[in-house]
Amino acid sequence: MNLLHYLPYLLAFMAITAVLYAWGLYRAQTAARDDASLLKAKGVARIRRAVKKQGGCTRAQLREAVRDLSAGLPFSHRRIAVTDPDAFLQEVLGYMVDQRILSVKQTRGEDVYTLRN
Repeated sequence: MNLLHYLPYLLAFMAITAVLYAWGLYRAQTAARDDASLLKAKGVARIRRAVKKQGGCTRAQLREAVRDLSAGLPFSHRRIAVTDPDAFLQEVLGYMVDQRILSVKQTRGEDVYTLRN
């Protein structure tokens, strides 16, 4: 057989390999951002559940709810966890108030977070 007969297959293999390599490189570069957004989403869900269960929570009560929170994609060895609950709560509670998921009320000098209707 002629070498030119195999050239289209070789070029197709090279193109597929380049696309797969570029996709893997992109996924590796965005892995930290994806893990952080997954942890934030899990934090929002856990805070929403705690506030719904108790009717209203202070920051100290919510700190206990997110203290041992961790997240990771299925079938992945990468895990991300909350190391500083106060900083994590600052970010997530600010996001939830901005998105109008929670409302804040001052009660006896403390902020009490409740779900918005």
